[in-house]
Amino acid sequence: MHVDHICTDVYRIRVPFEDIYTSVYVVRNNDRALLIDSGADETDVDTVILPALRSIGIECCTVHALLLTHAHSDHAGGLSRLSSHFPQAAIRASYPIALPGFRLLEDNAFPLPSVQTVYLPGHVDHAVGFLHLPTGTLLSGDCLQLKGIGKYRKNIADRDAYERSVRKLQTMKLHRIVAAHEFDPLGSMAEGDDAVLQYLTACMNYW
Repeated sequence: MHVDHICTDVYRIRVPFEDIYTSVYVVRNNDRALLIDSGADETDVDTVILPALRSIGIECCTVHALLLTHAHSDHAGGLSRLSSHFPQAAIRASYPIALPGFRLLEDNAFPLPSVQTVYLPGHVDHAVGFLHLPTGTLLSGDCLQLKGIGKYRKNIADRDAYERSVRKLQTMKLHRIVAAHEFDPLGSMAEGDDAVLQYLTACMNYW
């Protein structure tokens, strides 16, 4: 099973994508849970995501919201299928989506009391990450690129916005970063103050 228990109440499902993987994050808060991103398509939902959710005890009635970090298909392609399995879940993203239950997600919104939205444009203009406040864990999606991955190099739409986003994170109290892919050269995770600083510095040296 492709599930990482990152820290208290935070999990990552690694969904195979091309010759790499993409991530679906799960955050629990008492009897509720958030799912962040949705895999690339219906097959990802049925064969990877739902079995992974069952393995960590997430039942249909506990899913409070479905969130997206951005619109790229490897993150958003499975949303419609996922929402059909969790019809009671609110749908939140920082760009418009034509699905019932959708509402625009703004910077510093709190989809759960333990989770804060962090607007981090650069990779795309609407990119967001999510900060798990009790553990200082930033679920960064594709917001932090390092030097890219595989064939996806220099995958930044707006360099100035990207650098502002990294500088913003350098002012925040973060204990851990969990990216959606194994970006070069530091991979998908930084844990501890020194590792987080090194990771963000490497992001600033993207070019």
